[in-house]
Amino acid sequence: MDYLKKFWLVLVSIVCIAAIVGGNIYWNHRLGRIAKADSALIGSGSVSAGDMSGTNGIAAKKVKAQIAKLPRTMQKAAQKALANNGQVRVVMIGSENVQALSLLLQQRLDSSFGSLFFKVTAVDLGKSTSLQLNQAKIESLFQSSNGNPDAVIYTPLLYNDDGKVSTDDTNSVTALLEEKIRLKYPQAAFFISLPNYSANAPYINDRIDQLSTYVKSQNLATLNYLPNWPGGSKRAGVVAADGHTMNKAGQDIWLKAIGRDLGLSK
Repeated sequence: MDYLKKFWLVLVSIVCIAAIVGGNIYWNHRLGRIAKADSALIGSGSVSAGDMSGTNGIAAKKVKAQIAKLPRTMQKAAQKALANNGQVRVVMIGSENVQALSLLLQQRLDSSFGSLFFKVTAVDLGKSTSLQLNQAKIESLFQSSNGNPDAVIYTPLLYNDDGKVSTDDTNSVTALLEEKIRLKYPQAAFFISLPNYSANAPYINDRIDQLSTYVKSQNLATLNYLPNWPGGSKRAGVVAADGHTMNKAGQDIWLKAIGRDLGLSK
């Protein structure tokens, strides 16, 4: 009986060891096949490395379809970022509204493309005038973007220029900035986002209209939300007490229109 017990004990031990070894071999084989399948999928271009590491669970096909809706001047940079697991750098240059609007645009881009596929950086020029901007070195505007810009959205400093800089100079600096960026960063898209209308300064609104006409004459690309801006007494409802800094209602008008111009999903 003792020999029989030892025999069964040895047999059970052998079976257990075989099961453990066999299980490890099986799962290693499964993991190897999964890894090969993932590598093949990435290599085929169906899914990028960025998608495998996670872009908020948004599939590469959806991102590619969204890229196709962007302005043509931005599509190449976005395609390159998708292929190389990189980012599309958008720099917004302006003053009183730029910080808040850049955050809203970042959120909207994240919802369409996945977290931080786009990186939006605000360059808040404070109270600087257009002439002061024109004197600045172009590279200094993009120090905080951690690389060359892929797209620049500029809001002319018309409110800062009020009483200090002529309409002609404000207009000229707008075109000069586009030219400087085009020469220094030829691959970057450039857009004008005009200042919003004032609730209490009609002469400023006339200057905005003159600026709009000038921008069109120079064939500069615009992200145009002003047709959706309310008129008359309703303008006070979309700005702060200063008459021109956008409140939430004004920001929503801007974001909806800019989202449309950039082809962003709602």
